[in-house]
Amino acid sequence: MVDYIIGGVIIGVIALTILGSIIGTIKKAKIRAEEKTREVDEVVIKHGVRYTPEATIVDEKGNDNITYIQGDIIIKPRNKMHVGKGGIKPGKWTVLSSNDATSVFNIRIGNYVQEYKHGQEIVLSEGDEICPTSTTIILR
Repeated sequence: MVDYIIGGVIIGVIALTILGSIIGTIKKAKIRAEEKTREVDEVVIKHGVRYTPEATIVDEKGNDNITYIQGDIIIKPRNKMHVGKGGIKPGKWTVLSSNDATSVFNIRIGNYVQEYKHGQEIVLSEGDEICPTSTTIILR
């Protein structure tokens, strides 16, 4: 009788271990899928036009993730950068705040100042000038 009880307990422990493993795998898959939605698209350069690289811009808690990776461009406030030869490549960029306390900021592109948010995508055309008004920004 004791042997049957011990055998049942062992089978129960094995079943719980397998169930826990399955639940853990499902949770990891959900976390990976959620992280994928917070990433910037992979970089592609075609005919001199740049398309953005992959990098997480929001951490797992939903906070802005301020990182600098190879290929990023840092622009200080009131510094104009030209889009085109010798400057920033035209194309789609993700604009990031370099200050974790500032998630909304103003940028002048061409003649117009507009409010942008950390992680927002912008398209820069050949001949544009970009200039953050008060916050250092990162173009990714």
